[in-house]
Amino acid sequence: MSTFLMAIFLSVVNLAEYPVTFYVAPGGDDGGSGTLEAPFATVQRAQTAVRAHATDCDSRDIIVCIRGGVYYLDAPLVFIPADGGDEKRVVTYKSYENETPVFSGGRPVTGWTRSEGDQWTAILPEVAEGNWYFRQLFREDTRLPRGRFPNGEDVLRVAAVDDTVTEIVLKSPLPVSLAEAVQAELVVYQNWSITRMPVKTVEGAQVRVSHPAGWIGHGSMTTTSPDKPCYVENAPAFVDVPGEWYLDQRTGRVLYQAAPGEDPNEALFIAPRLELLLSVEGIDGMPVRNLYFEGLTFAHAEWALPEFGYVGIQAGHYGTSMEARSYVLPGALKFHRAEGCGVTRCRVTHTGASGIVLGAGCRGNTLMQCDLEDIGGTGIMVGWRGDALEGDGYLSGDRSLSADWVAPALVPTGNTVAECTLRRCGAVNHGCVGVFDAFCDGTHIHHNDISDMPYTGISIGFRWDSEETTQRNCVLEHNHIYDVMKVLADGGAIYTLGYQPGTVLRGNLLHDVHRSAFAHGGAPNNGIFFDEGSKGFLVEKNIIYSTSGEPIRFNQTGPDNLTFNGNYFGVSPEDPAFPGDVAAQAGRPRL
Repeated sequence: MSTFLMAIFLSVVNLAEYPVTFYVAPGGDDGGSGTLEAPFATVQRAQTAVRAHATDCDSRDIIVCIRGGVYYLDAPLVFIPADGGDEKRVVTYKSYENETPVFSGGRPVTGWTRSEGDQWTAILPEVAEGNWYFRQLFREDTRLPRGRFPNGEDVLRVAAVDDTVTEIVLKSPLPVSLAEAVQAELVVYQNWSITRMPVKTVEGAQVRVSHPAGWIGHGSMTTTSPDKPCYVENAPAFVDVPGEWYLDQRTGRVLYQAAPGEDPNEALFIAPRLELLLSVEGIDGMPVRNLYFEGLTFAHAEWALPEFGYVGIQAGHYGTSMEARSYVLPGALKFHRAEGCGVTRCRVTHTGASGIVLGAGCRGNTLMQCDLEDIGGTGIMVGWRGDALEGDGYLSGDRSLSADWVAPALVPTGNTVAECTLRRCGAVNHGCVGVFDAFCDGTHIHHNDISDMPYTGISIGFRWDSEETTQRNCVLEHNHIYDVMKVLADGGAIYTLGYQPGTVLRGNLLHDVHRSAFAHGGAPNNGIFFDEGSKGFLVEKNIIYSTSGEPIRFNQTGPDNLTFNGNYFGVSPEDPAFPGDVAAQAGRPRL
């Protein structure tokens, strides 16, 4: 071969080794070429370029490098099958080098003026026009509380409830009267969930709410009843502690209580506009394949309170009664019929509802080394059935909590959640969890660090009996779960429900499972709580200590339904007794 032909051959070989690369930057131009020197301004323009290139004969991988900065979204980023890869190529949207691109579903709140004392106001015409309403507000990287009574972590207590659960008498009166136009909410801590109900009126200790304040049909455990903790949130009269705020939907006025000497014009305040930030949407017979997101931050997602309020059932599911339709909180990032896709080294933060959800038909996807913090609902939900519970054609039977997928192709299968850090999930709706997995096959949840939770760390299974479902073969191993159960009760570091053949709980480190002063009822909080119907598990080499209740708890199941091997209960690995005869020194049987 001549030198000239060899040079051509080598150039073709080298070309095949390098991916096609486009660039996006905050100061870019969608009329540009998408190069590093002339980047696009939006991801949507990059998508167009990716689709155009993917029709060529060139089968190289495609990378969209996104420069650092904040991208305020007017609409969710939506990826359909044409945006993904195929059997020959992978498409990746990633941060450029060590820069931090942030996709925000919010907008800055500016133009603050001092009103009285340290209170400031800002006027938002879009709110007054009925085009925007938000329930979350963030200053820099901090979630701000809406004005509430009583302040901080103090609570009121329920004295009495009428038969309709709409007339509630408190043990002590509120300092002001409230009308429906104020849009206040009554928040009640149930046993393992919470209720958020629109307030019609408050007169002294008498609170009238718009709908029944609880999930009717499960006794008093998820329904407002005497002695349960509660507070009233979102009223201008209660904005009296630095950081508290209130939005008047009628006038568009935001009221903010500043700290002494604070000028809110010198800080960045963000209010969310979008509920959904990113959606990967395959269709029947045509999933989105080989699409990856790396090193990106997604922040500021809103969640609108339903007209009937939020009547928490369990783990982000809510409804009004056992006979009615159930719902599940949405995610800021949603995957539907996605196969072989991945989210790596991404951050999700400041959401009103859940973080990342994998729904119908999601197969072989990987969530790895992601950081989820300050999540209003559940951090990561595998087996999200939001579209299914609210629509038709997905589930067998009715749209209830225990309804299973109607076809095998819809079952989320072989997905992985690994090496992720989850902090402060359930920030808005406290009955949510860090990681949830149900009605799935072969989910692998491993080496995650989960802490600072109001309720359970990881919840697997969602059927209150021992009947067979699609939930099976979940491997939950080498997770570190601690500092959980800080608000509610009747849960643990790990919680399980139902028959789950092939499921393994292995090598998990579980500790500091608390019981708060708010926890209602007598049920304890445990390291692992095997609830109704739990059976078919292998439970081995787990370490559990410093739990407010026993390390292990069974409810309507028992140790004969599971296989235990080499677990250490009751002694910290830092204790001199570990790993000796731990069981004997802890005074408990070793399972």
